[in-house]
Amino acid sequence: MSNYIELPDGSAFGCISLPLPKDHWIFKSSCHEWDSIRDTTADTPYPILTHQLEKYIVTAARYAIRSATLNGKEMDFDPDALIQNFVYALCGPYQNKYGDRYQTTIS
Repeated sequence: MSNYIELPDGSAFGCISLPLPKDHWIFKSSCHEWDSIRDTTADTPYPILTHQLEKYIVTAARYAIRSATLNGKEMDFDPDALIQNFVYALCGPYQNKYGDRYQTTIS
């Protein structure tokens, strides 16, 4: 690895891009089974939020994409990081620094 930064204490860090494994979820084939009751493909997730929250969901998705792409500067991004940032934006942190779980409410 030739692209790294050495810190004053002798440690170092760098950023590398590795290919995703062939069995990664992003490569899963699309579902061809039809759910006629919901009028969509059978693998479409069931909705857990309402459209009343749409502006919050759009904001969360945009936050996740910006976070995973370094504000659009890095388009070779990790799809798992995108999901992690999307969950964080929608649900907040799992727990605070004291170990207490957050209870988030929308007013």
